[in-house]
Amino acid sequence: MRLTPRILGVLLSVALLASGALPAPVRAASAEEQEIRLGRQGAAQIESRFTLVKDPAVWERVTRIGTTVAAQSQRPHLPYAFKVVEMDQVNAVALPGGFVYLTTGLLRFVRSDHELAAIIAHEVAHAALGHGVEMMRRANRATFLILLVAIFTRDPNLTQGSVIFSTGLLAGYTRDLERDADLAAIDYLTRTPYSPVGVLTVLERLRRMEQLSPQPEPIFPDHPRISERVQYVEQALRERRIPLNRRLPANYLVLSVRQGTEGGVAFAELLVNDRPIVRLADPAKITEAAEILDRLFDAELEPYEIATRQTLDGWGLFARGWAILRLGPRDLPPGAGSVRDFIITASARLRTAIDEDIRRRRLDG
Repeated sequence: MRLTPRILGVLLSVALLASGALPAPVRAASAEEQEIRLGRQGAAQIESRFTLVKDPAVWERVTRIGTTVAAQSQRPHLPYAFKVVEMDQVNAVALPGGFVYLTTGLLRFVRSDHELAAIIAHEVAHAALGHGVEMMRRANRATFLILLVAIFTRDPNLTQGSVIFSTGLLAGYTRDLERDADLAAIDYLTRTPYSPVGVLTVLERLRRMEQLSPQPEPIFPDHPRISERVQYVEQALRERRIPLNRRLPANYLVLSVRQGTEGGVAFAELLVNDRPIVRLADPAKITEAAEILDRLFDAELEPYEIATRQTLDGWGLFARGWAILRLGPRDLPPGAGSVRDFIITASARLRTAIDEDIRRRRLDG
């Protein structure tokens, strides 16, 4: 590996951390105080070499999610800090003491706050369970230095031309510690507003990345493959009887109801992924249709299951035995044409929205 001045600076800085060459007051402090001091020194090194995102909205988002998750950890009293580094790589790291760094590439990668919470929960678990200090005890100094440099640089000799994140949320943690962090993340999230299924959807997407860019040998042999992590995370969710509803964390088939006025006439509109499906003057009918569709979407509704048929007083939109929408002539907005044509149009729009969403997920993972 060719050492640039930047990499060499990181190596020299981390060498002090790994060697235990700390001032006497630090050595005399409690184990937790030493851990926090180490984390602060590492954080200072990161922030001296990388640009932090200053956008207040970004800071509020990661801090809000991070503090919510950290409050459910084994050590909520740690001085947790959640910051974002300008970097295209999809990556995250937790330093000893609770200093968590995310990359801008990671924020673009996640599809919802639920998936971001899953990643943050994984990193919080590493900090709360003391994994950083444990790795320093386990690894020889060279391995530890290479680990940190690999995380925070784009050196192709270390990444082997692939995204480091594809080998795990923090490449370098050994199999047992990574599993502990994954399972702890699930437990933390069950006590927050965020879906623990986000741990699974993130890993499934990373598995796809790994499959598209396979490596002949893992960078860190002791680190579990993504497929292994997907397997035990899914098993853990099932054991905890957590429904495997991927819609929320993966942010697909998003239903919304919009109300407003047009030409002085009030309306309510049902949308799927911001695509208009049907608009009526009666908000109660639109709300009921959204609630039924929400349950059907959770059950992986397919486009071919959408059907239209005539009812006693008009026409209806149906799926799996559910009446999503029943309409008569009086329910239609002015100039809408026949009830049959109106329902057929709504049906076609709904099928298209579901079909486009499925194709997008197949491409996007």
